Amino acid sequence: MLTRAEALEAAGDGTFDAVIVGGGVSGAAVFRELRRRGRRVLLVDRGDFTAGTSQASGMLIWGGLLYLRNLDIKTVMVLSGARDRLLASERKDVHELRFRYMPLRNGGRSRLLVSAALYAYWILGRARRRRPYGERDFRSSELLQLSRFARSLVYEEAGLTSSDSQFALSWITGESRPDAVPINYCSLRSARWERGRSSWELDLEDRIGGGSARVRARTLINAGGIWADRINDSCGIESHYRHVFSKGVYLAFRRPPELDEALVFEMGERGDSQTFTPWGPVALWGPTETAVTRIEDGLAPSVEDVRFLLDQANRNLRLQRGPEDVVSIRCGIRPLAVKRTFGGDKYPLDFSRRHVIARDRKRAALTLYGGKFTSAPTMARKTSDLIERHLPSRSARSAPQAAASPVGRAGTHTMRFPGVEGSLPDPEWCVANEGCATLEDYLRRRTNIAQWIPRFGLGDDDENEEQILEVARAIHGPTKERGGNEDRAREAVASLRQEAQRQDELLGAV
Repeated sequence: MLTRAEALEAAGDGTFDAVIVGGGVSGAAVFRELRRRGRRVLLVDRGDFTAGTSQASGMLIWGGLLYLRNLDIKTVMVLSGARDRLLASERKDVHELRFRYMPLRNGGRSRLLVSAALYAYWILGRARRRRPYGERDFRSSELLQLSRFARSLVYEEAGLTSSDSQFALSWITGESRPDAVPINYCSLRSARWERGRSSWELDLEDRIGGGSARVRARTLINAGGIWADRINDSCGIESHYRHVFSKGVYLAFRRPPELDEALVFEMGERGDSQTFTPWGPVALWGPTETAVTRIEDGLAPSVEDVRFLLDQANRNLRLQRGPEDVVSIRCGIRPLAVKRTFGGDKYPLDFSRRHVIARDRKRAALTLYGGKFTSAPTMARKTSDLIERHLPSRSARSAPQAAASPVGRAGTHTMRFPGVEGSLPDPEWCVANEGCATLEDYLRRRTNIAQWIPRFGLGDDDENEEQILEVARAIHGPTKERGGNEDRAREAVASLRQEAQRQDELLGAV
């Protein structure tokens, strides 16, 4: 990956086939696809790559079982195929994961109906996963309030091995081409469609170094996720779609040794369910499904979110959990695609999670709505096919070719951190190769330290503060004796302590 200075210099050099605004999973997938096709492409994100909804998932790759409730057979088949392609092509990052559905003994769905639905789901997935079956005795039963449930039903999906952020980030930084340029912390100050030149003129600003660049693009792709509608408004892009939003929150607890599968619990309300999913040394409980009208209302967890999730966990799990057992909290907003004229009031689970690709033919612009990790590669191929129709043929020089990969995350570019098994990428290497610019970038998205260790990695009693300070020094430069900025490193750690204190106060109010 280019350094920031190199990326900004490359951004101002000529006209791109496409500029992608937004470095979440959708933007990352399209960037990778266009790069592989040999197209000249620029990806910009106002914040860090994958710092929005793409860092707050349930860590699952699933085939769309939810859509059977609305008999959306086509979507189930599409997502099941996409899941299985990811399992085949991304073996290092995606693994098979057994799901155990726990029907309520009283007041839930008919167990016979659920069993039939799981069998139909398996058939719609072309029987590529393990056949569903019932089971009464199983290892994780020790974790449950067994009197609540009928005999369990087992089926197979997939899960992410490292994290959602790192998975999507690998699509941005995993391969390098000199004419495929990703820049995080880069604002789109203005965008103008010039009809006479049939191209976009974009003004960019580096939010870290303060530099600027003016670029041209034959196509503009709005992959801004929850911000997509606001980006369209600022760029004058027209669309027949818009987003509505659902806030989703997960709690991470220390993972019980008996948990080696994802548990799915009926709630008995609205057809909802809660999951308890293993992820490294923690297990994720959730999610919430809360409709929000303003993005700003869904960016942080509330006391009510935590209370609700703890109450659900304690209804279903034998060992009771309290606020003191929460290792970390994941909070994100799901962007759900609807027609622009939509004015109804639906429960969030009744909306489709599918991708929608909207075209503004007058301005050579595409907007990506909705979406999931599972279907992102499929959406990227369709998006790239649409773009290819209106781009000049590639010359021999720009034809698809093997990408030059940077030094991988393994090998000598590693470090150790208390409480995390195995080696982690060295923060200086992440700065040079993955656009890591802040302490949060490293603790939250380049690694899982902030998710797997309490209080954003500081530990219950700030026992890891000195190690985190060393990480901050690596990110912000060497120590003063070598001419670096010690003050910036200490300010970053102080800011992390304040964030941890705010979470402590939130949990203390539960």
